[in-house]
Amino acid sequence: MSRQELEAQIAAIHWYHEFDFGQGLVARSSTPDVAAHRRIWRLISDQFDAIDWRGKSVLDIGCWDGYWSFEAERRGAANVLASDDVSQNWAAGAGLRLAKRLLKSQVELNQSLSVYDLATLGRKFDVVLCLGVYYHLLDPFYAFAQIRHCCHPGTIVVFEGDMARYGMRSDVACLPFGDATAPLFVPTPRTLTNLLRATYFNVSAQSFLNSAPRAWAKSVWRRITGRAQLPSVDRAVTVCRPFSGSNPLHDYRPPFGLHEYDERFNALRQAAA
Repeated sequence: MSRQELEAQIAAIHWYHEFDFGQGLVARSSTPDVAAHRRIWRLISDQFDAIDWRGKSVLDIGCWDGYWSFEAERRGAANVLASDDVSQNWAAGAGLRLAKRLLKSQVELNQSLSVYDLATLGRKFDVVLCLGVYYHLLDPFYAFAQIRHCCHPGTIVVFEGDMARYGMRSDVACLPFGDATAPLFVPTPRTLTNLLRATYFNVSAQSFLNSAPRAWAKSVWRRITGRAQLPSVDRAVTVCRPFSGSNPLHDYRPPFGLHEYDERFNALRQAAA
C-alpha cells in the first residue's frame, strides 16, 4: 500500500487517542477537548510507571482504539487482550484494527465483548485496565463483579474515570437517567471505594486530576438537587487488588457469583451439599 493510501486510511478514522506510527505517519485525536484528554492520558501514563509489565497478561476493557493495549505491549507485557463492544463505539472500532496493523502488534482483539460479559472469557489476567469506562455504565456493581471474575489473587486492576470529590455527600453517587450527554455514574471517592470493596477489591492507590466544570454537570446537578452550586467533578485513577475473605459489606450471600470469594458463603454452600 502506498504512503498516500495509508495517510488516507488514517485520515478516514475518527480517532480518540493520538498515535505515532513512525515514518511520519500520525493519527490525531478527533475530540474537540483533546487538550483536557492529554492531561488525563499523562495521569494514566504516570500510574503505568509504577507497574511492572514485563511478562504480564493484560486485559484492556473498553479499549476503543487500543492506545493503552499497545502501550502495555510496548512496556513488555507478554500478551494483551484489547476488548471492546463496537456497538457502543461511535468509531466502529476501525482505529484499533488499523493501529494494530501499522504497529505490527501481537495484541489480541475482541471487539464484541461487553464489560457485562467478561466472565464468559473464563480467563484470569495479571493486569486489568478499565479506563474511561465505569462512568458510562448503568450497572457499575455488576460490571465490577465481572471484572473480579477475571482476577487471580495477585492481579492489579486500574480504573480511571469521573469522580466528585466536593459538593456531594461523601457516601453517595450521581446516577442520572434521561440525559444522554451526561456520564451515568459519578461517585465520590468514598462511594467508589465502598463499591469496589463490595465486589471484593481493596483500593491501594488513588490519584486525582482537577477538572474544570463541564456543561453536563450544570444541568444534571440542578435537575437532581435543585441547587445551583456545582460539585467538583474531577478525573481519578484508582488502583486496586482483589481480596478473598469475610466482607463486612455483605451480611447475606452476595450476587453475581461473588460469594465464591467469601468463606462464609462457601461454607454454607458446602454444608447444603
